[in-house]
Amino acid sequence: MKAIALIPARSGSKGIPDKNIFPLCGRPLLAYTVDAAIQSGVFDRVIVSTDSADYALLSRNLGAESILRGEEASGDRSPTYLVIEDLFRQIGMDYDFFALLQPTSPLRSARHIREAVSLFSERSNQFDFLVSVCPAPFPSVLVRPVEDDLSLKHFDTDFSNYRRQGYREYSPNGAIYIAKPEAFLRQRHFYGARSLAYIMNEEDSVDIDHPLDLIVAEAILKSRQAALASV
Repeated sequence: MKAIALIPARSGSKGIPDKNIFPLCGRPLLAYTVDAAIQSGVFDRVIVSTDSADYALLSRNLGAESILRGEEASGDRSPTYLVIEDLFRQIGMDYDFFALLQPTSPLRSARHIREAVSLFSERSNQFDFLVSVCPAPFPSVLVRPVEDDLSLKHFDTDFSNYRRQGYREYSPNGAIYIAKPEAFLRQRHFYGARSLAYIMNEEDSVDIDHPLDLIVAEAILKSRQAALASV
């Protein structure tokens, strides 16, 4: 099957300045996803979509291709759909599937990508999409809104009988999205009855959104590097 990896890397960020290239253990965050995509060996092309000439140059130095987004897909509120649509407008639709790999998942490895692609390929007659998930930190029964009056009126449950082990719920972790191009452009998202789950553990699912996430990811990477060095 003919496939591409799309790595979206917009410049700038409000929470973490230049988050997509922020240093993590001495390397730009983007490098971990480019490496994983290339080392997986399952893609015909690995492409970074960006609004920055500097990011584009970095991407090529890391071994990926790069494309500069059109203006409509470059805003800080531009939805993922527009980024993907812009990609296929530039490179054509002659692909069986694509994988969206966000730079904010640096612990997602080449092995994870190969497993997800293998799972999707095996079941592509039944499914048009795949989304990576991990065990939810809290089951949905424990997640309710708290309104301005601070009342717990929405938590109208006897939690004394709650048993965590009785639940198996998952949430998308942002690491891997796979889709058939035509199906995605028609539906405009990756979810639903024709979407397949690829389950990852919590450690590999760290998503860089806040500065604390960088501290956690760096601690995990250093621990793994130390373990390899001791072998």
